[in-house]
Amino acid sequence: MENKKVVLTFTVAECGEYHSLGEYHEGIRTLEEAVVIYEKIPPERMNGIPAIGINLHVKGTNKVEDSQADILSGDEIDIGIISLMPEFCGNPQVQEAVKEFIRLFPDKEVIDY
Repeated sequence: MENKKVVLTFTVAECGEYHSLGEYHEGIRTLEEAVVIYEKIPPERMNGIPAIGINLHVKGTNKVEDSQADILSGDEIDIGIISLMPEFCGNPQVQEAVKEFIRLFPDKEVIDY
């Protein structure tokens, strides 16, 4: 992955546990755009715990090879998951995105294991 162009985008899921259960958006270019979509999901029809995730795509590869993880889920920002994913760990784009999650959601608990 070092020599190939990595594209970071964001996802928004109405149900973080099962992305296919409810509204799901992918290919979102900025975290700010993802937050707008996330906040527009009507809470009265929530099918689960809403989530915002990060998706990494390596140009020239098939989309099914992408790496995706929900970072914001309910009241938590899970940054520990990043250490379990080699393609996320140490990626400067992911590290910047994590800082932005924490900045935009100061009331959420940061989970780092």
